[in-house]
Amino acid sequence: MSITCVLFWLLFIGHRLILYSASNGKCGPLSGFYAYFDNYIEVVFTAICTPIVMVILAYLLMRSVRDVIQRRIVPDNNGPLVNTAQRSVLQKIDSRLTLMLILQSFIAIITYTPYAAELIYTNVTQYWPKSPLQIAIEKVIVELIHLVSYTFFATSFYISLISNSGFRRQFIKFFRKRRHDDPTIHINTVFHTNTMTNISNRNKIIIHLEL
Repeated sequence: MSITCVLFWLLFIGHRLILYSASNGKCGPLSGFYAYFDNYIEVVFTAICTPIVMVILAYLLMRSVRDVIQRRIVPDNNGPLVNTAQRSVLQKIDSRLTLMLILQSFIAIITYTPYAAELIYTNVTQYWPKSPLQIAIEKVIVELIHLVSYTFFATSFYISLISNSGFRRQFIKFFRKRRHDDPTIHINTVFHTNTMTNISNRNKIIIHLEL
């Protein structure tokens, strides 16, 4: 399976190793028909297919998980009965998974839809006459859209942090443990304790001498 994936992506984007060239400090496709072909391939497979595949897989996964949970809650004649506590746990798992998949699909849509629109607009208007101000504004918008599209790859952590209470507990526990085991904190505590002890002893000696 892994070899098939490698061969697929090599055939799919391997042409860029040959038909891309550096121009004005940027690496891009050769001008002409190949530039249009490469841009629309990018639009279809990267910008449009990604959110569609995410939504379809999320729907199929939610339906599969709910079928499994439903069979656990309402077992067959030969299956064991599920008590109220187990049913509550299964329903919580279902709700958390549903929230996580919905958030992931929503983020995929809002990050890749502007990217697809930007690629289509750039491909259609690349030979239109534009003023320097319009070119500058479009460059700023393009960079902003690219930045938003990159955030999709960093949202899995935050989605897990929002939708999974167990993950949040482990995350907080990890940092509390790191803080508790930090040798700097321990050294500072010992130093502060020793300092206060020395000051207290010195005050006792001074009081004793005065008496």
